[in-house]
Amino acid sequence: MRSPRCLLFLPLLTAPLPGAPVETAPFESSSSWALPGGEKGVLLEKDKSTAVSVRVPQLTDKEKEVGGKWHGVLSVDVYGTLDGGKGSIELEALDPPSGEVFAKVSATANGPAPRAAWGVISSSEQQGAEAERAFDGDPNTDWHTRHGKEQPAPPHWIGLEFASPQRLEGLRYIPRLGGYANGVAKNYRLEIRKDGSEWETVAKGVTGKDVSDSRLPLLINLPAPQEVSAFRFVIESDWSGGGFGTAGELVPLGISLEKKSLPVAASSRAWLEIPDQLMGLLPGKTFGLRVRAGEGRAVVIGSPRFSRVHEKPGDKLFGRSNGGSGPDLLGAGLLGFDALTEHQQSVLTIMSVRGGSPASKAKLKEGDVILSAGEMPLPVNDLNPGWEWFQRSHEATLGRRSEAALKAGLRVLPLTVLREGLPVTVNVELPRSRSFTTMNPANDPEAAAMLKDMIGFLEESQKEDGSWSGDIIRTTFSSLALLATGEKKYRSRVKKAVEWSLEKYPKPDAYGNLGFWAGAYAGILYSEWHLLTGDKQVLPHLEALRDWAVKGKHNSVWNVPALGHGPSGLPYENKALVAPAVHLLVYESLAKRCGMKSGIWEMIMPYMEMAWSDPKEGGHGSLGYNRSYKDKEEFWSRSGMFAMAAHLRGERPDMSSAMIGFMEKNHPWIRNSHAYGEPGGSWGLLGLNLLKPEAYASVMKDYAWWFSLAWEPGYGLHFTQPHMGAPYMGEEDLINATYALVLQAPKRNLHLTGAHFSGR
Repeated sequence: MRSPRCLLFLPLLTAPLPGAPVETAPFESSSSWALPGGEKGVLLEKDKSTAVSVRVPQLTDKEKEVGGKWHGVLSVDVYGTLDGGKGSIELEALDPPSGEVFAKVSATANGPAPRAAWGVISSSEQQGAEAERAFDGDPNTDWHTRHGKEQPAPPHWIGLEFASPQRLEGLRYIPRLGGYANGVAKNYRLEIRKDGSEWETVAKGVTGKDVSDSRLPLLINLPAPQEVSAFRFVIESDWSGGGFGTAGELVPLGISLEKKSLPVAASSRAWLEIPDQLMGLLPGKTFGLRVRAGEGRAVVIGSPRFSRVHEKPGDKLFGRSNGGSGPDLLGAGLLGFDALTEHQQSVLTIMSVRGGSPASKAKLKEGDVILSAGEMPLPVNDLNPGWEWFQRSHEATLGRRSEAALKAGLRVLPLTVLREGLPVTVNVELPRSRSFTTMNPANDPEAAAMLKDMIGFLEESQKEDGSWSGDIIRTTFSSLALLATGEKKYRSRVKKAVEWSLEKYPKPDAYGNLGFWAGAYAGILYSEWHLLTGDKQVLPHLEALRDWAVKGKHNSVWNVPALGHGPSGLPYENKALVAPAVHLLVYESLAKRCGMKSGIWEMIMPYMEMAWSDPKEGGHGSLGYNRSYKDKEEFWSRSGMFAMAAHLRGERPDMSSAMIGFMEKNHPWIRNSHAYGEPGGSWGLLGLNLLKPEAYASVMKDYAWWFSLAWEPGYGLHFTQPHMGAPYMGEEDLINATYALVLQAPKRNLHLTGAHFSGR
């Protein structure tokens, strides 16, 4: 089925394309529209237009190495109309020298456009110092006008516009607190705009040295409150004389700003493809992008987006192995394809299609560009860890829309892809008939079916020598997942895995250069095995590992003992790191239940206390990388594992409670676990289950979309690149093991998950 869109290509060149997602500025218009979530929209009346220039960078070295053909996709989101009636737009790509159109497409708009209670407006902004930072409540983050070759001349301005009139009493301007005085307001004015009127000045003046030197706030009190639809603080000149504008914070007096709402999806989108024949001529050049409102009501549109895509995307285009924002792998097991997911792109390209899969039956193929899913455009993809990724990443979008279709009793998910320049909608059959409910296999039939597949995956992938992939991490998680079933039939498999490990690591030195990691996993496996079976052959190995770890300590830069990756020394200029130590603490807490005397906990606790962000001292509660880096980004696994160890020992509830509470409130960082995405994400979930089961249950339900998309019925989970670490840690062989254990955590068949038995 072809969507009814008009598309025309004219034989004009002189313009652009490749790069990655190409950054484009918002459309300029006096009729701005604040969309929910901070998106900058524009209201276009009939026959009115707005335009922006798009400069396409040259291909990166990596992209040149890949070779092949590229094509581009221009898009503009359509959010609806002013009064909910029908409207239309036309999107045109313009050749700058001639002004002629070389490609165009039309789209319609229906329904009322959503509007935020307030939105930020500014004359310009620098990437990394966006205008929104002046309204985030933190004066240490600041707005800065654009600088460099495209630096605009003053005056500069920043302010807010409102969906309904607000009573403004004045303004508090807090200058940027760091750096030199460039951008700090000297000559200024405060302007307001009332409904249907032009900007008017209500205050003006010159700041003093207290603002420029001491960076004290400037307070502007209006003689009488004003009902405004918008206000802006105008910087006519700055104290450096460089012609910049900055602000640490702007506080409108008399107006309480509501918490920022989440972004909303556009109701439709205008897509325009630029084929590969033009792509080779466009890098490094600039073309114009114009949107014109056609017949009907005034239309609200979003910012323009421009993505470049490869005809045969593959892993050679992956962006990084540890940290960063891709491009990376998205494993859509439910739909039957792998995709190349790219940061800030509004399209998703298919890398490969599995034979016989739903995608294959729908005739999707490598290089197809997915534009929409479930009859809604894909949002702008966000691969940075956090709430935006959790809500609006392409992975989350596909997963949520698939689950929504299943919940509605539908058996297909419509996907719109570009074919020969035109959007074509195909129905991908869903290989399941039910959605998830609780994500607990005990009372959720779909979760139980998925767990059965994952256990089957483990049964089929155990090697003859007893290991899984010849690796202690995968072997430990696979063994624990089988033991967690409570079925005695799996004990022979696990016994074989334990014997493999004992033979491979006869003494602690055999654990190697990263020995504290490998040793901790072996110790966890041995401890749970002994607690379940009473097998005493592992006990000497537990004690030897403890002694080896204690002997392998070194004095840190803070003059307390610390541990590195192994006994050879401390990394990072003797600052060391928390991660290997918390793995050892989990092992020791279990070994202590086997009757072993503790020693690592007592040795490492001063270092752990230093690395903890103590709420009593104004901290956020999670466990940092070390004392010098008490971050909020990579906390998930290290916080969860320390909390587990403390709980299993019955010590430091203040620390474990604070860590679990922070994790619960910030779970979208689950894939940013230091020092790897998995099994770090799984460890954190196991910690939640052990200390706060209701939080575990809530978070698992929140991630039903991920399980829904990753699971291929009859196979198990497919891999998606986390924000930190993998794929060097492994793919399907790892996540099927870790999440088979996580899904069984509520059964509490292991000490890691809350059991208290010994030797049964």
